[in-house]
Amino acid sequence: MPAAKAVSLSVALMPSYDCNGSLMIIPGSGRRLVATVGPTPPEHHRQSLRRQDMGVPDQRSVTELVEQAGRIHTITGPAGSAVLFDCNAMHGSAGNITPYPRCNLFVVYNSVDNALVAPFAAAEPRPGYLASRHVASQRPSPGPAG
Repeated sequence: MPAAKAVSLSVALMPSYDCNGSLMIIPGSGRRLVATVGPTPPEHHRQSLRRQDMGVPDQRSVTELVEQAGRIHTITGPAGSAVLFDCNAMHGSAGNITPYPRCNLFVVYNSVDNALVAPFAAAEPRPGYLASRHVASQRPSPGPAG
């Protein structure tokens, strides 16, 4: 998207505990853009939905964000719990090595005025089921003049 002006929604489909790889967010991190380095490999979306190795910030930048925030906030709660956060907020989760399953639904809400364009660092755009480029304006049409 041309500008980082979107909101992410995460809904816990199963209970989210401190110990089962729940979503973590660095408070206030959405106010600072942390660039990543390098191009995105072809078909990277297939792997990145399970484990994110490319397009991640360097350790120094993450450390600085945590030092500024003073903590990393872990999002926990029962199934059905939801959190909205700025798309620029530094977020992630650790692997789940517990017997408690983890499953979340993620949705990104973006303005129709910020429609997706060609990728900046990938050869091909993500498929439509991950990043729709269809924009259906919900603005009412003008009524008859008169």
